[in-house]
Amino acid sequence: MRAAPSPRSLRAVLSRLTSTEVRAALVAVLLARTAVNAGTRLAYPFLPEIARGLGVSLAAAAALLALRSAAGLAAPLVPGITETVGRRAMMLGALVMAAVGAAVVGLAPGLAVAGVGFTLLGLAKPLFDIPMQGWFGARVPYARRGRVIGTTELTWAASLALAAPAGFLIAATSWRAPFLLVALLSLAGLGVVTLLIRPDRPASRERRPLGVTRVHVTLMAVVLLFRLAAELLFIVYGGWLEDDFGLSVAAIGIFTIVVVAAELAGEGGVAAFADRLGLRRTVFLGLLASGSAYLSLGLVGGSLPLAVVAVVAWFAGFELTIVATIALATGLAHAAPERLLSFVATAAVASSGIAALLGPQLYARGGIALCGLAAAGCAAVAGALLTRVPSPSGAR
Repeated sequence: MRAAPSPRSLRAVLSRLTSTEVRAALVAVLLARTAVNAGTRLAYPFLPEIARGLGVSLAAAAALLALRSAAGLAAPLVPGITETVGRRAMMLGALVMAAVGAAVVGLAPGLAVAGVGFTLLGLAKPLFDIPMQGWFGARVPYARRGRVIGTTELTWAASLALAAPAGFLIAATSWRAPFLLVALLSLAGLGVVTLLIRPDRPASRERRPLGVTRVHVTLMAVVLLFRLAAELLFIVYGGWLEDDFGLSVAAIGIFTIVVVAAELAGEGGVAAFADRLGLRRTVFLGLLASGSAYLSLGLVGGSLPLAVVAVVAWFAGFELTIVATIALATGLAHAAPERLLSFVATAAVASSGIAALLGPQLYARGGIALCGLAAAGCAAVAGALLTRVPSPSGAR
């Protein structure tokens, strides 16, 4: 696995993109999408602390994440709205929603109000991601799309990098602090997108029909399975670190920096070599790496160093898979990238909702080992289905 790109190499990647417009948009997205992703990601490692703060069980707190995922099922509505208002307007609306949702969670007096905030955060994710990915898909040739999408996905790791300061904030104040930080970051992202991405509202509605094929349906099944695999573990991640290793909230935040490094390796790998290796092959490689890591989780026992190795392989493999899949989907969508991406997002959020309900149950019965076994099975089936998904236009 290659190391994550340095700031100098990242600048080199950006400079090789011929469009100044694309370079400016990437700068805006790196901040704005980090904020939107943080609204999703920061709940996972600190879910036990959130549950204690709200005075509810871990299963009840996990239900908040299921509710957030259910909100994301609105993703198929996004392309139709985008065709009317434009991609930039949708991104701006998503950032407003993320700011409001994070503030509501951070100020929530109880479970019900927190549920409203998590619902808004769940809506903000597809409302930002789908038009953003469609924006780049419409401006970047497929042969270079892995590099560009890989760069935008650095925001996934960057959002989790906030877990370390969030852990200290929680220890010093309460579980609410990270969500208020997300609200501020979302407002900053709103300003940057406004400044660096030009308005693109069409003069009239530009319908871009997809024409769903068997290949599209198979790709959605692949996404649902490998996302379900990862989410079964994400949902119990914080509880596992507390139960098996006795880590405090601050220590979980520090441990999560290891996860960030692994994710940067995966995302940097896609940006660095996926276009040469081939996006479909990269997805296979990611499934193999993550599936092997899932199986190994049951073998780490109480060894923190072994847990670090397993987690690095898990997150790096998953990132290879998800980033290359997004770029692959834009190539299979032809002139309607948002429509296929909306279906992919629906499959992803459905898997998150299923995992939020099943993950704690599996963990209660068999710990991280049973969750890892179930996740590995999902990854294996996803790999088998991927053999039925061809590369676009003869690409690898």
